[in-house]
Order: sequence, then structure tokens, then C-alpha cells
Amino acid sequence: MFKKYIKELISVVILVFIVSNVIGYFRGSSVVSSSISKLDSYQTLDGKSVKDILNSKKVVVLNFWGTWCPICNQEVSTLSKLAKKDDIVLLTIAVNSGSSVDIKKYMQNKNINFMVVNDKYGELSRAFNISVFPTTITYSKDLKESIKDSGYTTYAGFLARVKYMESKND
Repeated sequence: MFKKYIKELISVVILVFIVSNVIGYFRGSSVVSSSISKLDSYQTLDGKSVKDILNSKKVVVLNFWGTWCPICNQEVSTLSKLAKKDDIVLLTIAVNSGSSVDIKKYMQNKNINFMVVNDKYGELSRAFNISVFPTTITYSKDLKESIKDSGYTTYAGFLARVKYMESKND
């Protein structure tokens, strides 16, 4: 009897995973990934030029999030783990999250170690047509192709998207 419940639970988890990915894909379909050049004039909170970061010839994972977003708060540890990978660039955009000082305090309290651009007034999120948070755009190394999706993404989900985008430039 216990095995039956385990099988049912696994089936439900798989179904929820598939449905949430399909929903995320469709939510992300309205995102304008070609707006990446709008980031060229920005700097990260630690003063790095975004233009230089984007010219790294690595797969770029661009994540729009907010300190006020409960789902984003759940994804923070996954993004911190992803930021440790040397073969990709993780760049995040903190949308409508206050001043740079506010975001730095938030990051310190949460032990966040990834690069952040402050989109204090939501200008970048509007340029990319972001309406759901978090939203992630994963770009190929040449920044010409992308995968767009919205909602929580697991570490394995991020790695699968990165692997797929790496294959686009081979």
C-alpha cells in the first residue's frame, strides 16, 4: 500500500513539474529578449560594466527578480549556487527593490553573491516586457538566441537551459 502512495506522489510531482514549466514557457513568450543591448550603459552594484560582462563569450543567464517577490526569495539560493559556475555569466536585475544601498543590505542579510543591476524604477523590466517575477532569459554565447521563461527555476532547470544554449554556438 505504501508503494502505491509513493508512486502516486511521484506521478503528481512529475505532473506539477511539467505543467509549471509549460506555464513558465508561455508566460515568458511575451518577453523581448532582443532588448539586451539596453543593458550596455548599466553597471552592477559593485561597479562592473554590464557591457563588458556581456562580451564574455559565455552563456548569459539574465534573471529579473525583486526583493519584494516571495518566489524570487525562494530562488535566491539556487542563483547563488549558479553564480559559482565559471563557464557562465549570471547577471540579475533587481526590479523596483529600492536604492542600491537597500539592495546591498538585502544581499548581505541573505548572503547573496551574484551580480545585480538595480532597476530602481522598472525601466529595464519594461524594456524587456517583463510582467511576471522571477523571469529568466538564457542567452547563447553570441547573445543571438535565447530561452525565456517565468517562475521558479530549479538548479537542474538552469543547468539544462545553459547546456542547451552552449550547444547553439558549437
